[in-house]
Amino acid sequence: MKKKIQKHFAEGLLIVFSVLFALFINKLYDNYQTLKKKEIAMESIAKELHRNETILKDWVERHTRINENLNQLIEDKKDSLKGEMKKHDYFNIGLLTENRSLVDDVLTSTAWESAKTTGIISEFDFEITQKLTRVYAMQELISEKTIGKILDYYFEPSTHRMEDIDAILIQFQLRFNELVGQERLMTYLYEDIMKYFKETKYAVP
Repeated sequence: MKKKIQKHFAEGLLIVFSVLFALFINKLYDNYQTLKKKEIAMESIAKELHRNETILKDWVERHTRINENLNQLIEDKKDSLKGEMKKHDYFNIGLLTENRSLVDDVLTSTAWESAKTTGIISEFDFEITQKLTRVYAMQELISEKTIGKILDYYFEPSTHRMEDIDAILIQFQLRFNELVGQERLMTYLYEDIMKYFKETKYAVP
């Protein structure tokens, strides 16, 4: 009887150990899968922001030149350019942008949105989550609102009343001042976040 009890007890312990070991292995596997998903998400975000940083450098250079042209026009230091603008019966923004589009690429947030959608963002460190939130929020502000306001103003019929060109130039100047200021802040935010990535295994080559 005693041997049977000992046998059943041993078998019970073996079953319990087997179940606990299986749970432990499953937990290790789940942790590994979560870690891999986190690493993939972070690598994707690092690459996305590196690309966005390159795009922004072009934006800053382009929009700063436009802003400088506006400042000189308003200060009557570019009479020839203003005279050229007055030859048209509409506001020819191409004369300000050197016949280039206002933006010819977009700042993306696909990797960030994917990380939020899948919930893997909950595995990020709090500090990096804060930094990324600021970066992507500023991206959205610039792309969706500030540049949007410039385009909205350009497509207003009143913007093409050339008899009001001085007032129109001032309105564009105000909007481009805001845009360039935000882009400079965005440059700092990119530098800060890319510095973080460079100090980790997520550095972009």
